[in-house]
Amino acid sequence: MHALNNFLLLYPDSVNSYFGSPVAFYFSFLDFYTWSLLPPAILGLSITYFSGEAQKEMDDSVSGSPVQSIEADSGPVVGGHMIQAVFSMLWSTVVMELWKRRSSTLSYRWGTLHLAERFAEPRPGFHGDLGVNPVTGRMEPLFPEWQRDVRMALVSVPMVGLFLGLVVVGMLGFYWGEAQVQQLHTDWDSLLSQTLLYMPSVLHIVYSNVLATVYRRVAKSLTEYENHREESAYEKHLTAKVLVFTFFNCFAVLFHIAFFKQDVPLLRKRLASLLIITQLVNQVTEVVIPFLVDRFISAPHRTESEDDPPEDKFRNQSTLPAFPGLFAEYIELLVQFGYLSLFSCVYPLTAVLLLINNLTEIRSDAYKICKLFRKPFTPPVASMGVWRIAFEVLSFASVVTNCWLLMLSPWLQELCQERGLTGTNILMLAVLVEHLLILVKVVLAVLIPDEPDWIRKKIEHIEFTSMQALREQVNPPPYISLFIILVVFNIL
Repeated sequence: MHALNNFLLLYPDSVNSYFGSPVAFYFSFLDFYTWSLLPPAILGLSITYFSGEAQKEMDDSVSGSPVQSIEADSGPVVGGHMIQAVFSMLWSTVVMELWKRRSSTLSYRWGTLHLAERFAEPRPGFHGDLGVNPVTGRMEPLFPEWQRDVRMALVSVPMVGLFLGLVVVGMLGFYWGEAQVQQLHTDWDSLLSQTLLYMPSVLHIVYSNVLATVYRRVAKSLTEYENHREESAYEKHLTAKVLVFTFFNCFAVLFHIAFFKQDVPLLRKRLASLLIITQLVNQVTEVVIPFLVDRFISAPHRTESEDDPPEDKFRNQSTLPAFPGLFAEYIELLVQFGYLSLFSCVYPLTAVLLLINNLTEIRSDAYKICKLFRKPFTPPVASMGVWRIAFEVLSFASVVTNCWLLMLSPWLQELCQERGLTGTNILMLAVLVEHLLILVKVVLAVLIPDEPDWIRKKIEHIEFTSMQALREQVNPPPYISLFIILVVFNIL
């Protein structure tokens, strides 16, 4: 099992051959994404260090002080934040385009590049009236499409809207608590009141995590109720529900602070609290708790040794709980990517904290899948699927967010006022810069092809060979035609 753990981290082909392509794609992306955090981490450390305000970054992030002078955002600090914002927008595009190339390379090696799932077998949970499928011509359960649409419109959409409303309630509670502790700190100005400044963020993060856990179970039940035929359609609708809620649950407060309250110190404090507290909770739930469960619960009942036959090892593994899937892991990476690409310009140390977290995330995920769950049996896939689209959406959303955050800089506003620019002119300038950056991202996406050149040539060669074989079947050589005529003549 230890050797399997090392294979999981070092050899994606070995992961694919043992666990299947979905798990292999996840660990390949996790490894690729972790190494991609090095450039923004180095840039963030450089900005924080050379600005001479490394301690101030941490103090402003957790002190909750809303007071920040114009001089505090002037000089090299603003220049560094501008560099961080532009770099984050371009970095997110380059990373996703390079991952497309790596993903296509892996899927070509694993034989799933053009995997078709349109005529897949019905999934085990699918039910309906038994009838003849008009496409396949086989007897199988049939379920009208309009009934599924009615269930989605009358049940699924209102339930998702209800949970989004609960997110808004939690956000309002966070603002109310933030105002109360700020007033308390102003009246008392003591160590206790300064400690209480953490409480609204901590309670709101706990509330958000509990709500997300409940919602995932509800989303799974709703998707089961919709009764999708293919496993891919089931996963797609479930993922879409979770993505909508996760985006709203994790980023609604940050967007509201940035776009409506326009409070950069509060945004910086909130982002730092999310990064630090969330990572501590994840490390406890993904490293400490699994280790304690394996050490004190599973290990005493594990009687296998290296000399046992494979049958006994497989029998012992069958007693482990079923693998829950990769939903939680992908959601965690997506939220990380959003924090970094959308808001890292107000907190340059974001990439550093994410890099430290992911270095242990790789090992902890490998430990869980190798020792705490049964071996998953999953159908082959050609890519990350809808998760890649979610990452790309966040990449384009980063342009709007970073341009808006740069507009909130007091130094930039003062500079525009000195140049005689009105608020409308500043807004038009920001829109122009936003469109230019989107154009740059589109150009980068076009210049970096999704598939390496050698894969494209191999695919074209396969298509050419297939056409040649088909042409020979339709128009056989003359000697084959003569042979067929002689055979038929002899038979007659």
